[in-house]
Amino acid sequence: MLNIRDLSSDFEDRKSAIITYERETSGELAWYRKALPNLDSADVSLNSTLPQYSGAKLFESGAVIRRFNPATSWKNREDAISWMDGLLSGVTVGSADGSQIYPDKNYGLPIAAVQIGSVYNRHTTDHEYAQETSASLITPDEFADAGVYAYGKEFVDARRFALECDALIDLMHAFDQIYLLLDGTLILSHINVLGKNLRDIHLDALMRLLDASNETRNPVIGYVDVSVQRDVVTLMRHIYRMKETKKLFDPVLFADELNWGDRTKAFICNRDDRRGTDSPSVLDTYTRYRDSIAFFYMRMGDLPSRIEFPVWAAGEIDRIADIVRAETILRGSYPDILMIAHRNAVVTTKEHEVFYRMLSRFCREHGIALHTGAKQGYKVQESR
Repeated sequence: MLNIRDLSSDFEDRKSAIITYERETSGELAWYRKALPNLDSADVSLNSTLPQYSGAKLFESGAVIRRFNPATSWKNREDAISWMDGLLSGVTVGSADGSQIYPDKNYGLPIAAVQIGSVYNRHTTDHEYAQETSASLITPDEFADAGVYAYGKEFVDARRFALECDALIDLMHAFDQIYLLLDGTLILSHINVLGKNLRDIHLDALMRLLDASNETRNPVIGYVDVSVQRDVVTLMRHIYRMKETKKLFDPVLFADELNWGDRTKAFICNRDDRRGTDSPSVLDTYTRYRDSIAFFYMRMGDLPSRIEFPVWAAGEIDRIADIVRAETILRGSYPDILMIAHRNAVVTTKEHEVFYRMLSRFCREHGIALHTGAKQGYKVQESR
């Protein structure tokens, strides 16, 4: 049970630190927002003056804030739905998402499961739409071959990401033209803390995905609902010699400048996420795709979301933005196609229990010793 009394007391004791943080952030935000209009005139010619790791590079020229004018004429939800139907008519959109069951040390046997849900919608008059779910095991030998801790999450997460990418690649090859949304980023900064074997799984999968996107000319669109990156903030610091900030994030910088559907102009990611000056950034490991991931921010909810895409799709930036807007209208702040893929992939708590009953029965039938921990036995008794 959460100790509310202790936490209430701690909030009061630490009030000064929290208020100070908020005030410092507000001051930095005001300073950077004042400089934001300067980006209207910033263009790619400035890229040659930037350091090796500048957070971002200029990509689109012109105004930094791009208004979504159709929304100004909508009088009700029906108007928005009508715009959405017209925009998506005949446009194929797809997505894939994954879920997992991690190995449980209480069972003494390192076996995991990964489930992938994929979906596409052609938005045709005959409602051509399909969704698919597939599941697979990760067995003890695979943990051993990877040289990872068998009861950790990282290897399972890496395998799930690879399978998500494979599902998107399959969709790319199944259609002449399709726009594919990935629930997450194309800039895998989080893998820099992982061992090389796990980093390689993520990188190999992403390189296959970017290769397929490039070959088929079907854009893969990374959708980051809540971004805590400061790529544009860092770019502004370098261009305008501004004070470095560790508190201010890009979505906060743009939040008050954007109405629903408005977006920023696009930038190329050039993030410095190195673990030390002698180590490479994640983008450095992308080799041929080092400077090939572009992004913009677009407001669909309380804070702007981050939309990422390959630079070869520069001619489709407005199209990509419109597709994300249209997909979001049904749910108000989150793309419908991503929600469907997630719903297909998710493994519920009860399904976790079903999985471990399957594992227990399999072990009994094949004479495999399965040692259940006392704590797990107690949990099972409680659930009955």
